[in-house]
Amino acid sequence: MGTKLRKKWDLPLERRAALLVLAAAFLLGGGAACFLAALSGGAGGEELTAYLTGYLELAAEGELPRGLWSTLWGQLKYLLAAFVLGLTALGVAGLPIIFGIRGFFFAFPIACFCRVFGGRGLLPAFLLFGLSALLWAPALFLTGTSSFLSARQLLRLRTGEGGSGLLPPICWYQAGACVCLTSAAGLLEFWVVPVLLREMARIVL
Repeated sequence: MGTKLRKKWDLPLERRAALLVLAAAFLLGGGAACFLAALSGGAGGEELTAYLTGYLELAAEGELPRGLWSTLWGQLKYLLAAFVLGLTALGVAGLPIIFGIRGFFFAFPIACFCRVFGGRGLLPAFLLFGLSALLWAPALFLTGTSSFLSARQLLRLRTGEGGSGLLPPICWYQAGACVCLTSAAGLLEFWVVPVLLREMARIVL
């Protein structure tokens, strides 16, 4: 029984390799963000402290500026970029760059919260960025992996390296599910996170 379950969930070698490439790019971007946040000091550190403290004070008062469409676009733009890059051979290079950028902008504000507030900063950082990531991250990596395989096949065809000549079919069910997950992440960030952050900000401050 256990062997059958492992075979069911095992990823094909090519898909596993694509996932590892994108995960490495994401982690490299996140690592660069943490390194940059750790370097902030002096006047820059004071400005960062003032900014984040002011942000949490606004959150505690329920006065954070919010826009539904801008929040949704902030989540969906990376998914859309990953999908589009899968339609061209440039995606072989472009997708790791997109994942590196996403990793950077995901990790940088979290690292800044921890830089300013120490361990207490993990609480608001998780609400602001980690909670929605539970939804958008699986969708992004699923779409990115499929797009990377498609882009690599296109590159092989253009360079004459052979291959079957057939592109991986677009799974519209998968694409729709990923869009729904990412949209749900945006809605969570817009409606739920500010309510939770209001209470958490009072604790941190």
